[in-house]
This record gives sequence, structure tokens and C-alpha cells, in this order.
Amino acid sequence: MNQDVLGRAVRTLPTCMTAEQVLEALAGLTVPALGDWCLADLFEPPDLVTRVVALGGEGPLTLPAGLGGVGARRSSAAAKGLLATLVDAPGRLLHLGAPDVAAMAASSEPTLRHQGELAQSLGTADALILGLVNGDVLLGVLVLGRQSGGFDPAEVDLLSDLASLAALALDGVRLLGVQRSVSTALQRSLLPRLPVVPGVTLEARYAPAGDGLAVGGDWYDAFALPSGELAVVVGDATGHDVQAATRMAELRTLLRALAVDRNEPPATSLGRLDQVLAHLAPELSGTCLYATLEGGRRLRWSSAGHLPPVLLRDGRAELLETPPDLMLGVEAVTVRHDHQRDLMVGDVLLLYTDGLVEDRRTSLDDRLELLLREVEAVGAANAQVLADRLVQALASGEDDVAVLVLCLDATT
Repeated sequence: MNQDVLGRAVRTLPTCMTAEQVLEALAGLTVPALGDWCLADLFEPPDLVTRVVALGGEGPLTLPAGLGGVGARRSSAAAKGLLATLVDAPGRLLHLGAPDVAAMAASSEPTLRHQGELAQSLGTADALILGLVNGDVLLGVLVLGRQSGGFDPAEVDLLSDLASLAALALDGVRLLGVQRSVSTALQRSLLPRLPVVPGVTLEARYAPAGDGLAVGGDWYDAFALPSGELAVVVGDATGHDVQAATRMAELRTLLRALAVDRNEPPATSLGRLDQVLAHLAPELSGTCLYATLEGGRRLRWSSAGHLPPVLLRDGRAELLETPPDLMLGVEAVTVRHDHQRDLMVGDVLLLYTDGLVEDRRTSLDDRLELLLREVEAVGAANAQVLADRLVQALASGEDDVAVLVLCLDATT
């Protein structure tokens, strides 16, 4: 049975996505297989201790008032009671018999006395306190008790192994959390603040893929050209990782510079970008849709292998489909084409990346049809609601998503 518990721990603990899940899984592995009850606490920097689990053989334990129920939080800065002893104990392990528990309950030190009273209230005959340690960092504590009999040396060794596996899992969750927070900050720093444009409402959303780091190659952009025209862009640099985010930033910056430099039609700017990439950055590639709003009404766009925009007018959504041009970075000299459409007051234009509509289980045509129906269902009343609804309803989480919504207001 012991080897079975260890095997299940090896399979289960590394799959946990949060520290709370790690401790709950650890408790489920130990009770009732190895003990009659357990408590599990999580340590968080700089000095916060949170009780995550209180579990008995019949299910969750209801602990006496003041003895640290689930969710209880306290500071470990002035460690007292068993915690102070555990920190200095060999192997971060304490083994307490019934006499030890009775001595704790009679202690004059309040914390130690409360801990002894808690153990007695659970009918404890033998208890193990195991520090969940990775390196020299205490990440949590598991307390396991028996109401009869004691833990033999083999069981103590097994529980020490389980504690080590749990500590590794906790550290993995912690590192993933750090990576996610850093990568999210990186992605947000790469995405621009939308400009304020009279007569136009702009809303944008970026949603990272559900796994891995929260960065990728999808981007949106909107900026004013020297002529006063509004430029809007969505794109998808090849890949999904930190390198893809870096490539995205390069593509976005290069396109911005070329667009502002000469204020040429979108197809011309994308063609110049192809030449720059071939000379300076042949490793960069991706899809892109670049559009300008001329005179507040005429939409002109060019697509480098990107999905067609959606136009919502009078409650009906349609794809602005055009013959496809090559994606960026494929050939230094590529024939690119401009397309145009006159917009009307009340129109809504949607630009998006493939993560919004691609799904391995459904054809792209069906997903695009679903996109049109979702746009029509929300309508033109609120760009913010539309952007949120599309990401929530359609993004599968398997790929990054960038969405840019442009509404032509009555004052245009």
C-alpha cells in the first residue's frame, strides 16, 4: 500500500496548478491511508501562514474556535509553538507521542497550549509534523495524527518522501506564478494604449493561451498617422512564447515606423515591411491586417495572410473577404493589394487573430459563422461588451487572442 501511495503522489502532485491544490492532494493521499486526521498550512512570503486543509477520516474537520480553522491566516514573524521548534528540528520533522501532546496542552506558552489542546480534541495518540521544504525554504507544514497506534520508521520515511514531493510541487507552482506575473507584465508593456479619436470608439482585448507563459505573438495596434488618418492593426507573429512576443514587438514597431514615415496606402507599407524584414530580420514572419480610416469614413486595408475583418451594419454581420496575399516575411518582393469600403455612422468593424475562431474540433467556416452570429447577438450598442463577449464566448484557450473593435460614432 505504501508504494501505491507514493506512486499516486508522483502522478498527482506535479499536475496541481495551485498551492492549495497541492496541499489538498497531499491530505487526500495521507488520510485515511496513513493517518486519522491531518492539517496542512501554506507559507507565503514574507511571513503569512494560511491553514488550507483540516481533514479527518469522515471528511473536513470542524475545529474548535480559535484553534485555526481552514482559511485562518496568521503571521509567522514571531514563530511560537511547534513552528519555532520545527524550524530548527533535524530534517524539519517532529514525532510526538501522547505524553508530548499532554505536555503541550499543559504548557504556559499560549500557542503551544492551544496546539496541544487541538491535538487532544482530535484524540491524538501519535503525531508527525513535517516541514515541506525545498532547499532551505519552508513552504508549508503537514501535521498528521493517529488516534491509536504509532508511526513506525518505514511510515515516517514514506511520509518524509511525500513531504519532499509536495515541497517540489509547491515550489513548481510558486515558480510558475512568478513566471506568469512577469510574462503578463511583459505582454502588457508590449501592447499599446489606444488613442482617443473623435467620432470613433476603440476597444481592444488580449487573452493569452491557457497553458504556458502568458505571452505570445498576437498583437493589436491603433495610432494616428501624420495626415490625421487613424491606423489600426492586428497581427500574429509566428510562435507562442517569449520569443514570439519579442518578434511581435519588432514587427509592430517596424510597421509603425514605416506607416508614419511615408503615410502610404496599407499595401505599400506592408510591401516595404517585407523588404526590411528580408534585409534586417529574415527570421521574422507572421500574419497581419493593416487598415486606415480615411476622412473618418473610408476604410482601406491590406491583409498579409490574415483572417478577414467583420463589418456589422444595421444588425447584420459580414466577413470582408478578399483574395489572400502572402504572410509577412515570406518573400522580399511580394505583390500586395489594397481593398476599400465606405463605412457609415453606426458601423462596427472587428479585427481579430486566429485564436478567436480556430478550434481543432470544428471547421474554420463553422467557427467564422459562429463569430458572425455572436457579433449580431451583441450588436453595435456597446463596444466594450462586444469585445468581452467575443473573448468569453469564442476563445478556446489553446491559442492567444487579440481583438480590436472600432465603432463609428454619430459625431464622425
